[in-house]
Amino acid sequence: MSKETYELRNLKTSDIFKMSKILKKMDINIEIKEGMSQNQVGFEILNEIFSNLHLAEKEVSEFMGDLVGISGKEFDELPIDVTAGIISQFKDLDGVENFLKLANK
Repeated sequence: MSKETYELRNLKTSDIFKMSKILKKMDINIEIKEGMSQNQVGFEILNEIFSNLHLAEKEVSEFMGDLVGISGKEFDELPIDVTAGIISQFKDLDGVENFLKLANK
């Protein structure tokens, strides 16, 4: 197991636009139903993203790399356990559900 660890920076407004482009390229348009919790919305969007990841591989790598302060190419070369840790941190970020809802509009 790799000992590399990365800390995600806080999400910012410009990230909404980047994520919106990624979701558009993946042709993702999540229908948010009345009564869905923030957690359910976040899960639905993340599930769709990971199901269609291959459609925007470069953009996702660049976005995730930027969140941890490395290039997209460097992100692609990380060991899988490090990548899994970064993705887990992203899913657990405060406000990620609202961020994904805004980017999905």
